[in-house]
Amino acid sequence: MSDRLRTLMTAPLFKEPGSEAERADERSYPKGILLAPMGLADPDLRHQAEQYFIAAEAMVGLVLDNKVADYTVPTPILFLYRHSFELYLKVLIQKQGRQPKRKHSLRELVEVSDGLPDWATQRLYELDDIDLRSVMLRYGGVPGHLIEQWAELTFFRDAMRLLRDLFIVMVDGRQPHQWWLEHEDA
Repeated sequence: MSDRLRTLMTAPLFKEPGSEAERADERSYPKGILLAPMGLADPDLRHQAEQYFIAAEAMVGLVLDNKVADYTVPTPILFLYRHSFELYLKVLIQKQGRQPKRKHSLRELVEVSDGLPDWATQRLYELDDIDLRSVMLRYGGVPGHLIEQWAELTFFRDAMRLLRDLFIVMVDGRQPHQWWLEHEDA
């Protein structure tokens, strides 16, 4: 057995970061997974919501760049976007001075949040209808639950971006990326 194979089998996956984890910027090497209290245990869930959204965007990018076939990753894409919005809703509820219940139903979270426009509520209900309790996308299908449906990926991604921009305005009070302004006439 090679030393590399033995190391892969026995060395700890995580260790305290040292100088070997330092880099000049986010595009430099070494790449890594940093488990840090501020990133993982953010009490308002804002950073976690953003991490799931970024992961969904990365996966969509792999599909659009033809690095991954679209039919091989629909479940992770849907889960990542859906979970991102579950967390954004919980952050919004916290911002409105209430403590969100430990529920996964987007519909229930929408019903206890204030100020969402009708179009956003409808989008969130559409995502909730795919996976009512956030179980199917994590653990597998629920027989007889879904009918076969299809969404064009660029349209779906852009609709998710628009919804995220709304949450940025409502939760952070800052201006969103407003990438969609460039495409308003298209």
